[in-house]
Order: sequence, then structure tokens, then C-alpha cells
Amino acid sequence: MKIDTFAIAMTSQRKSSEVYTKNESLRVWVDEKNKSNSNTEPANILKNLIHLSQKAMCCSKDTSAQEVESPEEVALFDIPEKEKQKIRLIEKILEALTGKHIKIRIPERTAAKKENVDLPSSNEQTFSAQVGQPERQGWGLVCENHESYQETEKISFTAAGIIKTADGENINFETQLNMSRQFITENHISIRAGDGLFVDPLVINYSGMAAELTESKFSFDLDSNGTEDQISFVSSGNGFLAADTNRDGIINNGTELFGPQTGNGFNELAQFDDDNNKWIDESDSIFNKLRIWTKDENGNDNLFALGQVGIGAIYLGNIETDFTIKNQVNESLGQIQKTGIFIKENGIAGTIQQIDLIV
Repeated sequence: MKIDTFAIAMTSQRKSSEVYTKNESLRVWVDEKNKSNSNTEPANILKNLIHLSQKAMCCSKDTSAQEVESPEEVALFDIPEKEKQKIRLIEKILEALTGKHIKIRIPERTAAKKENVDLPSSNEQTFSAQVGQPERQGWGLVCENHESYQETEKISFTAAGIIKTADGENINFETQLNMSRQFITENHISIRAGDGLFVDPLVINYSGMAAELTESKFSFDLDSNGTEDQISFVSSGNGFLAADTNRDGIINNGTELFGPQTGNGFNELAQFDDDNNKWIDESDSIFNKLRIWTKDENGNDNLFALGQVGIGAIYLGNIETDFTIKNQVNESLGQIQKTGIFIKENGIAGTIQQIDLIV
């Protein structure tokens, strides 16, 4: 081919972006039932974030004295180096968050004569765990750090023209080339200490049975902090009382339940008692918007209107009914705090309960 004349036009467009985000949060709470203990105050929690029991401290290695080896010796602590590195990382993160020097005491491997080892008996209340159920500390802390970086680049190239060859042939052409790339990296650090935070939604026991919780966990942002929690769900025959406020057919987070925002689901529900008759019934605008949120055996979500299970009105009165829901190995799944009633259209009464879920 021999080119005689030509006319060519070329264009290109490029777009690029770099986005970096960082979110940090620190939450500290105190169990209402343990406020009398001065060590549960938030300031003391940060000051004494992680500590050992008094007996464990006594078993720590004393560098000012040398132990005499004996065939009767027994090892008390042996923490892997990898775990020590994790503890050092936690120290640095807490120092960055609090601006204070944080030192987590690590018990080192030591030896003591068997006859002198003073370990707590299985009946002692000070021991840190009992039959798989740890003693509650009366306080809790969650520190979250999330960082993300996203980089994108796109370029588009186009060319078009007319070429006339020496033998008189005309060639019309157009070509295009697109290139793109994307890079995303995320890093999330979560530090939890003390007790799990209790968040308490209302549960409708529409089958007549008391509320029960599943041992299997589900991902759901119960406390509406933007991070999904692993929570137990109510068993078959029970469901969370919900209001699908954005009408998308999905319960998106704890803001669409009653209780997680204030800690008192009955009070939250009472805000919708338009005629102030102490009942949520058809006279109240929210009644037909309320839903019962359940899951089937495959974990799929279902939403039922109150009328679909025959509920005609929910009484706003309630009383305390403290009861711990545990599994077969005595681990807490949740705590029933209060119980009230509802009335079905056929005149049969049922129960509604406020349940504290651990997140």
C-alpha cells in the first residue's frame, strides 16, 4: 500500500481519582446493674483497660529474685510470641486513641512448686470463668478503626480518518481503545474489652411461646453504627417488631426496630400512641405500618403485618421480667428485660417482650 493523501483526527479522554477515607470510633459503656462499682466508671475503664486477677499477678515472674529449679515444678503461663505481638499492637492503638501510656501486663512462663501453687478452686467466684460462662465485668469497650483507599484510572482513545492510496482507493476508518484499572484496599481493626453491649429490641411472641434465641449468628447492624454485628435471632414463632420506614421491604438496621436507639422499646412504641389510650391499635397511624420480622429455616427474611397473625392491639404497659436466655453449655445468648401483652382479634392474649441482645 502506498499512501497518497489522508485526513486523520485523534482524541483521547482520561479520568482518574484517588479517595482515602478513615473512620474511628470509641464506645465505652457501663452496665446499669453494676454502676455501684467505682471501677466501672469510664475513666477507670480506660485507665485499667486490661488487667490480671490478683492471683495471676502473684504468679508473674519476679525479676528481682531467682527461682531454684525443682523436679516438682509446673509451668503456669506460656504465651506464644505471635500473641504477644498482638498485645503490643493493641497497646500502640490505645495510646494513639487516648494519648496516654498504656502497658498491658503479660504474665511470662514461670515455675512454682506444686505444693505452693495457689490456684482458685472451681467454686471460687473470683475465677474468670464458670462452666463456659464468664463473669460479667460490669463495663465494656469497643474501639473501631477503618481505613480504605481507592484508586481508579480510565482512558479512552479514538481515531477516525480518510486515506487515499496511490492506486486511487479511498479508505474510511474509525477505531477506539479503552483502558481502565482500579485498586481498592481496606483495613479494619476492632478491639473489644469487657462485656458485650446489650441492645434491646421488642419481640412479638405471636405463636404463644416465650421468646427464644438461636445459637447461630446473623449479620445485622443492630446498634446502627454502620458496622454489622453478629447477633442471635429469635426462633420460629417469634419475631422482632419493626417499622419499615423507607418501605424497601427490608429491615436495614436497628433504627427500624423498637428499642435499640434508646434502650426502651416500649417507650419508643408509645411515641406513636396518637390518641393516648395506652394501646397501639387501628386508631394509631403506625398500626398498619408495623411489621413482624422473622427468618425461615434457610435464613431468608419475612415481614408480616400484624393483621396477618391476627393481632388487633398492643398494650403499652409492661413489667420487669429479668430472665437470662442461655444455650446448652450455659453461655448467655440474651436477657429478657420486660414483658407486656397484645390482644388478637379473636380475643386471645399474647406476649411482647424486650430482649437484650449481646453485640
